[in-house]
Amino acid sequence: MELIRKMTLPMVVFITGACVLVIEVVATRILSPYYGNTIFTVSSVLGIVLAALSFGYYIGGRLADKYPTEKFFYSLIFGSGLTVVMLHLLALILLPIFGYNFSMVSGPIVFSLILFFIPGFILGMLSPFAMKLQVAKFPNQGLGSAAGEMFFWSTLGSICGSLMTGFVFIPYFGINRIIIGVSLVLLCLGAFPLIRLGIKKKSLISFGFLGIAGLGVVTFLTGFEDPKLLYSSDGIYEKISIYNSESNGRAVRIFKQDHSTSGAMYIDTGESAVDYTSYYSIHPVFTPQVRNALVIGGGAYLIPNALVRDLPEVQVDVSEIEPSLYELAQKYFNVQKTDRIRNSTDDGRRFLRDADKQYDLIFSDVYYSFYSIPSHFTTQEFFAVAKNKLADRGIFVANLIGDLSRQRPSLLMSEIKTFRTIFPNSYFFAVESPAEHGAQNIIFVGFNSDIKVDFNAPEIANHANPVIASLRHHLIDLNRYDFIEDILLTDNYAPTEHLTMQVLERKGSNKGLVNGEEMLAIIQQQVGYGPRHLTAPGHARVQDFIKSEMSALGYEMSSQDFTHIGADGKTYALSNIITRFEPTNNQRIIIGSHYDSKRLADRDPRTKDMPVPGANDSASGVAVMLELARVLRHSPVGPNVGIDFVFFDGEEGEESQSSDYSKWKPLGSNYFVTKLSELYPDGLPRSGVVLDMVCDKDLKIFKEPSSLRTAGEPLELFWNIAKSLHPNIFRDNQMWPSIMDDHSSLTKAGIPSFLLIDFDYPPFHTTADTVDKCSAQSLSSVASALWQYLLTLK
Repeated sequence: MELIRKMTLPMVVFITGACVLVIEVVATRILSPYYGNTIFTVSSVLGIVLAALSFGYYIGGRLADKYPTEKFFYSLIFGSGLTVVMLHLLALILLPIFGYNFSMVSGPIVFSLILFFIPGFILGMLSPFAMKLQVAKFPNQGLGSAAGEMFFWSTLGSICGSLMTGFVFIPYFGINRIIIGVSLVLLCLGAFPLIRLGIKKKSLISFGFLGIAGLGVVTFLTGFEDPKLLYSSDGIYEKISIYNSESNGRAVRIFKQDHSTSGAMYIDTGESAVDYTSYYSIHPVFTPQVRNALVIGGGAYLIPNALVRDLPEVQVDVSEIEPSLYELAQKYFNVQKTDRIRNSTDDGRRFLRDADKQYDLIFSDVYYSFYSIPSHFTTQEFFAVAKNKLADRGIFVANLIGDLSRQRPSLLMSEIKTFRTIFPNSYFFAVESPAEHGAQNIIFVGFNSDIKVDFNAPEIANHANPVIASLRHHLIDLNRYDFIEDILLTDNYAPTEHLTMQVLERKGSNKGLVNGEEMLAIIQQQVGYGPRHLTAPGHARVQDFIKSEMSALGYEMSSQDFTHIGADGKTYALSNIITRFEPTNNQRIIIGSHYDSKRLADRDPRTKDMPVPGANDSASGVAVMLELARVLRHSPVGPNVGIDFVFFDGEEGEESQSSDYSKWKPLGSNYFVTKLSELYPDGLPRSGVVLDMVCDKDLKIFKEPSSLRTAGEPLELFWNIAKSLHPNIFRDNQMWPSIMDDHSSLTKAGIPSFLLIDFDYPPFHTTADTVDKCSAQSLSSVASALWQYLLTLK
């Protein structure tokens, strides 16, 4: 009997310690459907629960000194059970309503604080209370001995609670039952001693009724199911849901892991309703025969099933870490039960490392969404393991999710850079479109061979498989991107959650049709090429960049290549790049800007021998034009005129051009107008707009005098629109003096053209013309004004 009395409080803290860890482990599963099972979610839960326990220890110790009674102690336990009920009620009510209003960084912290702090705080109060009571009951034990004993049993309980939650509770009971069970344990653990200690029965009944009512509401809310829901259960790693829906007028069956759709099947045919899964079928382009294949991440098992269906001799290994999925796929997704599919419940990377065979095809499909990116599948080390397990001419195919934005940091660009260090012969496909900036599935293909693949070759372009035939349209031209700033992902350093957060923030920040941040990133990329004067390496790089970008957007493109003999006797190669929107429309408008930068910063004697970076004076006009070209391709409503985007070369004049501009002439636009009869046999364009220096943070654009004289009507039409949209930028005043620019050549040739420029720019022709002087808002203002102007033209 004495032993029982002495072990009562240690057993109580053992149970409450276990409850703390059960709540802590389950908390990540409660939040993961909304914020992913990321480091932010795990860190927030751990941090908030530890903070709650710390405050609980402190306040509990003080209360134990003031109210050292068992009645108070067990009342705290009973109260903790009530708070667990309340936390689950709040989670069921608040998360579906407000959960997606917070980012994946702030959301876990906010809701961890709302949902888990109070239960953790109350449970934290119990250990110092138990020590105080134990010493009072058994004064001969000693304070140190009592403290050590309580910490031992509380920690042991926490260990058991953690292990039982991961290995037993979550796999067999699910989140809702676990929370209800914890609350019942705590309510009973507090209530029975309180009854023995003579607490007023009315009070206990009232609070008990409150707890039971709360549990009833929880049971009701969690018991309500959508009639279309076929299956819902907590897996070991995420919540699994299977339900019927519709897509494109057809019935589909959806497979979800947490809140992310990771598989879908057309019910009438059994075929996958998710486009990226069809990329398993591109193997004939690379390897003559697939006998051994590995799929990492089974999901709904549609890819393994398709491989077995299409390839009679293939043996497919599947590594899927969630043990229930293969059985569910057979039951709900018509997956064959065959010995040609060998399923393994294992981590895909571990399985691949231990595999004792070479594979002709490895398909990695472990990304469910931006919210679920396992870092160890993004690194050089993983890709190296994959390549090592490929047969000669084998291919490694990975489905990843990312955006093709140039804004940095970029998860996708870092992954591409990392992938290419292991697979130098690699190809990347945008499932939706290479011109799309938003998030989409990106297919990585690493070819274990030196053979280069031409996706324009007739045997590929005319292939019977439509996925293979369309590969050339989805191939990402890497000339469009600069990977210098992107990081290499390694097992030592792979900040995938941080990079994911940047993508999600970009996704939520751009609300308008034009994207100022994207234009700013385009400027950054051009400046990253270095000087872009006529003989600089960056000059050719920016040419390739513009051509690649316009090609990805699907424009008709041509180049005017010509040479110019300078005053210094040297011969310079130049090229105007011309892309056309609606080329058959005879009513045409020119939008132009130059892409070459000034060779020497001649306005500052201290830096007169150094090149001009040309962020504003060169790159800004190119950025606005590329953004307008993108908007034209994606907007459902467009202008009623044809548009020619002309990227002029040599606007800065000859490389030997000094600060004396009396002999200056814009080389590219001068050459352009000599070829007007070839470009426009049916008549000249109606007008032109030339952009130059339009990204200044303190942007103020005035009416340029020569533009007013020669293109007054189109200029006034534009100005009325621009001023109504951005009155602080577009001013009615005339600038002084007149500016000579590429518009001067167009006007002299009979095309009334106006210039948009902020010439009051102190870094003009200096080394200070850098990206930090530019503003995304300024770029957006100019692009949106131009877009609205184009829409008014008839």
